[in-house]
Amino acid sequence: MKVKSQREAVYQAIVNAYSEAGIHFEDGMDVSGQVQGEFRAGVQAILCEGFRGGTIEFEATPSNKEKLANPSKLSAYVSGLISNWVRKDTRLNGGDKYVAKNPGSRTGQSDEQMKTLRALKKQFAGTDKEALVDAQIEKRKAEIAAAKTKTVALTPEQIDALPADVRESLGL
Repeated sequence: MKVKSQREAVYQAIVNAYSEAGIHFEDGMDVSGQVQGEFRAGVQAILCEGFRGGTIEFEATPSNKEKLANPSKLSAYVSGLISNWVRKDTRLNGGDKYVAKNPGSRTGQSDEQMKTLRALKKQFAGTDKEALVDAQIEKRKAEIAAAKTKTVALTPEQIDALPADVRESLGL
């Protein structure tokens, strides 16, 4: 039994649902308008069965085991999964490359200081302290981004390979 990626499973379930409904499907179609109501419920049922049957990749974390044991949690997960891949998979979204609406909005989600700052932002919403908290959030985002920046060690030979004017302008 070959296990499918979640992306491939969503794609195949949608293609199968189109076929069963007698609707012509081509890669690159925008299916977002079609994957609703009963049609979506059918796709969801196919995917839920795949997760329960172990034919779709699903990491064995405690959270995922709980989803498998609870039909409503699995259904909610699969609904989000469908929405995600209908947005991101070019075979399903009209051929558009996915662009995040709010890039960087999830920065620091696992950072305790950032969590505290975001809670304070809610607490002080609409007050004069909100701007102060916003400034601290931006400062912390910059700190997190700076920590992710990788340093690269160049050899003297690599530096010597650069044109003299470039080395001079960079102070190398």
